Amino acid sequence: MTTVVGWRLVDTEPGAAATPGELGARWDDTVQIGEPTTVGAIRGSAEAIDARDWWFQTSLSSSTPRTIAFEGVTAPATVFIDGQPVATVESMFLPVLVDVPAGRHQLSVLFPSLDRALATRRPRGRWRSSLIAAQGMRWVRTSLIGRAPVYQGPPAPVGFWRPVRFVPESGPREVVVRPAAASGRVDIAGVVSPDTPVTVAISYRGREVTRASVHADETGRYRLAATVPEPHLWWPRGYGDQSLYTVTTLVGEAAADQRVFGFRTVTATTSDGGFGIRVNDVAIFARGAVWMDPAQDAASPMTDALRRQLAHLAAAGANMIRIPGGTTYAGPELWSLCAEQGILVWQDVMLATFDPPDEVGDLLRRELQSLLRTVSGNPALTVISGGNETIQQPEMLGLDPAQRRIDLLHTVLPTVVSDEADVPYVAASPSAPAGSDDLAIRPDSGVSHWFGVGGYLRPLPDVRHAGVRFAAECLAFAIPASPAAVDRHFSGAQVAGHAPDWKTGVPRDRGSSWDFEDVRDHYVSEVFAVNPFLVRRLDPDRYLQLGRAAIAEAMIACYSWWRREDSRCDGALVLSARDLRPGPGWGLLDVDGDPKAPLDALSRVWAPIAVTATSEGLSGVRIDVYNDGPTPLAGTLALIATNSSGHRVADADTAVVVEPHSSVTFHDADLTGRFTDLSHAYGFGTAVADAVEVSLLMDGAVVARDVLVVTPRPGQARTDLTATAQQEAGDWYLTLQTSVCLRYVEITLAGWRPSDNFFHLAGGSAYVVRLIPHDGAREQPSGTVTSIDHHLPIRVVMDNRERES
Repeated sequence: MTTVVGWRLVDTEPGAAATPGELGARWDDTVQIGEPTTVGAIRGSAEAIDARDWWFQTSLSSSTPRTIAFEGVTAPATVFIDGQPVATVESMFLPVLVDVPAGRHQLSVLFPSLDRALATRRPRGRWRSSLIAAQGMRWVRTSLIGRAPVYQGPPAPVGFWRPVRFVPESGPREVVVRPAAASGRVDIAGVVSPDTPVTVAISYRGREVTRASVHADETGRYRLAATVPEPHLWWPRGYGDQSLYTVTTLVGEAAADQRVFGFRTVTATTSDGGFGIRVNDVAIFARGAVWMDPAQDAASPMTDALRRQLAHLAAAGANMIRIPGGTTYAGPELWSLCAEQGILVWQDVMLATFDPPDEVGDLLRRELQSLLRTVSGNPALTVISGGNETIQQPEMLGLDPAQRRIDLLHTVLPTVVSDEADVPYVAASPSAPAGSDDLAIRPDSGVSHWFGVGGYLRPLPDVRHAGVRFAAECLAFAIPASPAAVDRHFSGAQVAGHAPDWKTGVPRDRGSSWDFEDVRDHYVSEVFAVNPFLVRRLDPDRYLQLGRAAIAEAMIACYSWWRREDSRCDGALVLSARDLRPGPGWGLLDVDGDPKAPLDALSRVWAPIAVTATSEGLSGVRIDVYNDGPTPLAGTLALIATNSSGHRVADADTAVVVEPHSSVTFHDADLTGRFTDLSHAYGFGTAVADAVEVSLLMDGAVVARDVLVVTPRPGQARTDLTATAQQEAGDWYLTLQTSVCLRYVEITLAGWRPSDNFFHLAGGSAYVVRLIPHDGAREQPSGTVTSIDHHLPIRVVMDNRERES
């Protein structure tokens, strides 16, 4: 579709003009902006966008009547043609269609001051939202991005947050694709010109597999079905292939629409009081993060940036994102990329903590219906929930069940999902299972938001007692970006913890006397037994590095437990995926879309093929081997334990077979054949081992690895740490070796990304990491290796001899 361009922008005091004509000479001071976009994309966040009226205007010319589709326009707004109002925008989350007669016309859109609109007196809700002071927002169908303190960073979206386009005259429009995995049948519907022949052709990886034809009726609507023989199933990342089909719609003889779909089934398991997801009848351990879209630039959806960010998450083993209520529905680019990457999407309805008035119920119904039809056939869609903390908020205020019930969540919305999609619906995130009287705030029932380790400052072992069944949000910390990113945005680490620019990037809950940097400092103290204030005062770079490591330690402790079958946890999503502004935000990715150190650490326990080593006290060291994939895994499980001198005190291995979509469990004595107290739980004298390294090998190559540090030794003066880069068959590898155990070893090489990073090294045991070039890579890798246990970085040494396999 052709974009409507040639826009100009002007702002006024609230209520200064009711029509475009009343602006008069103000149009002489407009900003020429070309393609449609938001005010924030033009003006930034320097001014209070909601305090002003904003007018967009362009000129149109056509020899025939046309229809314009506003695919995403913020509310409230009014659309004018030649000075006459033709459409009122009630919801940011609904497309708006405007018919334009033939000839030359002036198209104007007024976005009135939201502050002024909120000043209108309206009935209060049954409870107050904790997210935002302006309680009147419960009446306005728009995003809380840039308005609620926890969503600060980007400006509040006002304007065109998705494209404004001419609708093709011949169609098709309103295309809905509904595939059935069991039969291979694909039902397709849409709208074209009346009595027009329509053909759909379905192809798989470039080869047509079936087609069907029909004539549209007198209203232009068409419905038809085609059957794909023996359809290939789409799977989440790590569980199988991301098999995608393409359906091309031909109107007459011309291809007019093309979209991608997949065959899969999604069901939810709640019978035992928890919540789990099954795709193609296989239980999925969901891991990933909460995704927030700043919704700022319709003119440039940044598909390449989205692709890179999602690829970072997928490469780390993430297989789900959740789009929370209070933000925005994702655009088509993100949905397509999630289908390609194998990332499941949990989609909240755009509600968050408010008591929605009955008057917006129909808008919510239409919003959800529009979304589900737009993403129909996309296999990434997995769960629809009735909003973000819509049930939890009144619970935590102490309201009784009758006072806090939102009928919309239990009647209207589940009906829409049942009619329009083939995915589970949950009443809210969090919520207890349907039919249960449990409170939504309980982590051991249904879907939870669990911040025991995190904002509630519970010790790391609390994860083993909390009974988390499915955490749709968890593990929120103020995560520092890489040292390079800190230098880029803040000119050094000395701003950490106190400078105003730095603190604006630190998340905080509205009304709290603390922020999430305080939370991080608490765990730095707990994990490393240091005073973070004194560390920051003397060495701010080390202060941030200990913060990164403490967060990684917390996340690994939680996910190592949750992924175990006996934990009864079926998934957990980190809050959040990426930062919305520079600074230590919640994101696993920074504001530039680059991974932070805890994501590197998580990648080992999130990986489809993974091994974890955990201390189980008097039971010794437990080893879990995971195989999410569709084929059996056969290899060798190796265990090496080394002492404070780097000498091996245990060295054993065993053959291992892990069936598809399953795991197996060992203890250290299963491999060594004897009692060695590797976990140092019995405490018979000094610790036998400083570190226990377990590796899964296939065909002699390490495919998964974990190191359990039994006896940390910080501040070591001599480590004999070496890092040697060598080339083999055109690829670069880095061999690391140390004489003592080192925690959180980090490799920094400009232009290169290591296949593993922020890991532990067992003394006396070499570890080889593949180096992957990216933009700006030098001909040869060059950089440093550091550890929190050894303060001085060491340089990477080149060895130009060919590496021996």
